[in-house]
Amino acid sequence: MSKILTAEQVLLAYSDRGVLPIDPVTIARRAGVEVEPENFKDGVCGWYIPASGTSRPVIQYHWSGHENRQRFTIAHELGHHFLQHGERPRDTSRQLQESGIFNADPVEVAANYFAADLIMPSFYVKTLYRMGMRSVDELAKKFRVSVQAMDIRVNKLGLSLENPGILSQEEKRVMARFFVREHEQTIHDLAQ
Repeated sequence: MSKILTAEQVLLAYSDRGVLPIDPVTIARRAGVEVEPENFKDGVCGWYIPASGTSRPVIQYHWSGHENRQRFTIAHELGHHFLQHGERPRDTSRQLQESGIFNADPVEVAANYFAADLIMPSFYVKTLYRMGMRSVDELAKKFRVSVQAMDIRVNKLGLSLENPGILSQEEKRVMARFFVREHEQTIHDLAQ
């Protein structure tokens, strides 16, 4: 691969448009990236191994994690692939505890942003909101993500939902800074 791609560009190129939830495994396979379950130790959730020689790039994920965690991990590792980060192990719970959220590796943060944009695209979240789906729980189920991830996403998108959320305003501000960002290019407003 010779060009860095945004999550939006990846969705346009490799996803089934209009189908929710977004399937990061299908996207990976269509992009020529193998996806393999692994039994990692020491809290590792996933790993990205770039192509080398004649081998294809590989994403490995911890097979025993919750399905929502597996999906986010695969999307995160796709971030490393499409952002051309090279070989990267997934942050472990121990690394996050030791370094704290404010000292997180910027490459890992970028992959988290990419993952959020990939599996919770703002266009779809805003469309469902405008169609009346205004519960964080409902949206989380629709996108097959955690309630916490969706709560952060809808707040970052500036949507006011019936469910006030599970985080304090300060926690939402901090988490949004590290896990969710707006697309660089604005998608047309559906209300117009």
